[in-house]
Amino acid sequence: MAFIEERLSVLLDYESSFGEKYAVDVTETYGGATYRSMRHPYPQLRYDISFTVRPEDWIIQNLLDIFHRSGGTFGGFRVKHLTDYTTNNWKDAHTFNDQPMSLISGLTYQLVRWYGDPTVATSTRRRLLKPVIATVLVGIRDDFNNPVASDATTWTLDTTGQITFDANNQTAVTDITAAASAVVTVGSSHGYVVDESVHFSGVAGMIEINGLRGTITAIGATTITVDISTTGFTAFALVSPNLALVNTAPQVNETPVAGCEFDIPCRFESDLNGVTFSNFELLGTNVEIVELLTI
Repeated sequence: MAFIEERLSVLLDYESSFGEKYAVDVTETYGGATYRSMRHPYPQLRYDISFTVRPEDWIIQNLLDIFHRSGGTFGGFRVKHLTDYTTNNWKDAHTFNDQPMSLISGLTYQLVRWYGDPTVATSTRRRLLKPVIATVLVGIRDDFNNPVASDATTWTLDTTGQITFDANNQTAVTDITAAASAVVTVGSSHGYVVDESVHFSGVAGMIEINGLRGTITAIGATTITVDISTTGFTAFALVSPNLALVNTAPQVNETPVAGCEFDIPCRFESDLNGVTFSNFELLGTNVEIVELLTI
């Protein structure tokens, strides 16, 4: 499917109307009872473009040009939803901890804007297929639901809103200090970098650190320093077999989260065939665009 990676000019004046509809089937019995089923949990946006009389050059540049480049009703383009364009409370400034992502497979997740409870499989949501790339922030909530930001160098984002985390860098832990910022011994050639986050598991003795994720603030030849205070934890114990590990990628009990601004992928629902400049004033109430639920 052809898709133009540009935003339709909000030629939509504020007189424009929009609506969002869910795919709900309603069956009514002879007794008046109704039974409802939802085919999928995704809303579908529809805009009825309205604009005041515009010059011919404006119409060509902002409407006809993208209409023809997208193949009329065939291709898609980006549209900014005027009332719902960030992952934080519709229009507020977004953060990395706004919304849980949905697992696609392996280390790949889909950006999502949830309207219902994210822990309920049938909750209503919008797959963010066209995030504003430069705005995307990513994090991971650890086993205890504490959010930790993910360094942008440890994941990649494609144009359909899918986040793929780097391959897991797992290393055995042989010591952890009791300190305001714990120093963790992980051996030489560990490959960790400052601002990367790590998750702890299998630690003996200092069991309080298990399930926590922290951010690396400093590195040494055989150590990393993380922003986790272990001053009140029990002492680390090195046992055999040593199961103490640090991991970079999201673990089983963790939740990848993200926040961003986003556009809605849309296409023309109306065909402009036969329209002339002499009647463009009437066209404002007839040009409809509709959200693409898959691209």
